[in-house]
Amino acid sequence: MPNELVAFFAYGTLKRGEVRENCWPCRPVAVLRGSTPGSLWQVADYPGLKLEGETRVVGEIWLFPAKQEQRLLDVLDEVEGYPSLYTREVVECETLDGQPITATTYVFNKPILPTHAQVPADAQGMVNWTGNTQRFA
Repeated sequence: MPNELVAFFAYGTLKRGEVRENCWPCRPVAVLRGSTPGSLWQVADYPGLKLEGETRVVGEIWLFPAKQEQRLLDVLDEVEGYPSLYTREVVECETLDGQPITATTYVFNKPILPTHAQVPADAQGMVNWTGNTQRFA
């Protein structure tokens, strides 16, 4: 179908206003705020998502025409160090108004080390990484 969309979940440096926002090779149809279950770790000056944990990771759901999916994967795989640094996974996201969306995201593919600090959740169990996040070591 010509109107089909694909979704990508960005939780770190690919979000709007972050250092790699300009790495997206296409303009999105829309960008929605949303979340997915998991935990977030401060790896260096970037975060790593793990799909286990009791919290929800807050990010952005970028929507694109399906015909752009391969171009997006080609560029983002290189940006994210796929498959060695990050794996590519399909996750269940939820928009802020509760709508479910399945999206592709990049999951940290290395063991969590003592030098990696878990990004703390707020009182509602939500974890949000910003480029201004301090190292929690």
